[in-house]
Amino acid sequence: MHLNDIYPGTSPKKKVPPFVWPALKVAALFIAVVLISACQNQPEVRVDGTSVVSEDYFGNGAQWDPYPEAYGHWNKPLNQEDWDKLYQRVDMMQPGFIRVMISAGTHYGGNGTYKPNRNLEGLSKILQYCNENDVRVMFGDWGGNMVDPEADTIFKQNLQLAARYLDFLVHEKGFTCIEDYNLVNEPNGKWSSTNGSYSLWARAVEYFHQQMKKNDLTDEVGIAAPDIAIWDTKETWWMDSCKTRLGSMIDLWDIHTYPSKYTVNSGKYSDIIGAYARKRPQDQPIILGEIGFKYIHDKDSLLRKENLRRAKNKKYASQKDANMFVYDHFYGVDMADALMQVANQGYSGCVAWMMDDAMHSKESKYKLKVWGFWNILGKEFFGAEKEKIRPWFYAWSLLSRNMQPGSTIYQTHVEGADRLRSVAVENDGNYMLAVVNADKEARHEVHFQTKDFPLKKARKYVYQKDQMNIGEDGFLKPAKKGVNVTTGLQEVIEPESLVVYTNME
Repeated sequence: MHLNDIYPGTSPKKKVPPFVWPALKVAALFIAVVLISACQNQPEVRVDGTSVVSEDYFGNGAQWDPYPEAYGHWNKPLNQEDWDKLYQRVDMMQPGFIRVMISAGTHYGGNGTYKPNRNLEGLSKILQYCNENDVRVMFGDWGGNMVDPEADTIFKQNLQLAARYLDFLVHEKGFTCIEDYNLVNEPNGKWSSTNGSYSLWARAVEYFHQQMKKNDLTDEVGIAAPDIAIWDTKETWWMDSCKTRLGSMIDLWDIHTYPSKYTVNSGKYSDIIGAYARKRPQDQPIILGEIGFKYIHDKDSLLRKENLRRAKNKKYASQKDANMFVYDHFYGVDMADALMQVANQGYSGCVAWMMDDAMHSKESKYKLKVWGFWNILGKEFFGAEKEKIRPWFYAWSLLSRNMQPGSTIYQTHVEGADRLRSVAVENDGNYMLAVVNADKEARHEVHFQTKDFPLKKARKYVYQKDQMNIGEDGFLKPAKKGVNVTTGLQEVIEPESLVVYTNME
């Protein structure tokens, strides 16, 4: 070795002084150690295309309720322009599974009467879309006036009407997209119509199932349960009790989660939801019926305070039930992180809370539950800018459109980075691999190993702040085409970003 090999321009005729050699050897050794260490610490995403996590995935979607405020309280039904805009956006997401909930009093009941055509327009618009686009619907009633927790009794007449209305929708109106029925929202909560009583809720489910049989519905619609809201593993006993008492009646298992950012980004979320997945009968599917973020962990106290501050400063935002970070890019990263953990724990679908701010209010008539991808009635009530697509729609849509019904989820392993997550999907011979980096600072050059997972000629999509390729139609376009995601590929995953490689059609 000549000195000019290290410092160009030095004459090769000059010999290296003897005292320099020890320093050069030390420097060379140091460089070698650094390079070896870098290789050893390089994050790695490994896909095992022979190890199946779950088959026949239902798909992802969002809570899409029939605008009870607009049709029932504001006297401002959505016009055709609103519906066309909604359909165009939902087309982009390609949901495979959505949840639709109503209140009996708003739709078909009230004051002892039964009027099935009451406020039917909004509901019909949603269900017809799902019929035409093969979207599976979990339909149900929030649960008001179905039970009386103080008297510890069920209202049989109202449960009869609920089954009768389901019969009307499925058999008379032909909304066969309804495959699951959810009776009473989050029955384990003190805020629920059951006041948290398992026994009361179980009796209501048993009686409602009898009414479904009388209306010849059980071959077409199954019971989804227990629909409990959970933050830790303390409520798993609901799953055990359901298996013991209601097992023969339940076809689909579901829970709701509103985790803290820290819980999800740290990976602790997987342990929590995994505990519930393991409790259901392993030959039956389980889904996440609602998911959104609430910053309840002490490590998220600053986010909690900032969320409340923002809500207070917004005229139309609920201070009791809103997530003002739906306007922020990182919310999409966190939702992607959560969804990957859900899929990798064997769940068959995931429903984001929620599609549209215009669906629900809280403290008063116009105090909205701000959780949506947009507010479709912004121009009519809240300001035209509210109708714009918010960032997290792009992240959620990327994963929804590439995790279609019938998909198989394969095992992935991520090593070398704590806040790096991945999910691997196959559908009809096409493949998708998604990687999310939830770290705010770390930029990772990731090494991919894809055993028996032939993802070639893929389109690469990137969800990253100020780096998204948005087309003239307002939707996300590929950042790159023709990528071969095979063993040995190395790609940089930027902080707080989602990268999707896909050859799905």
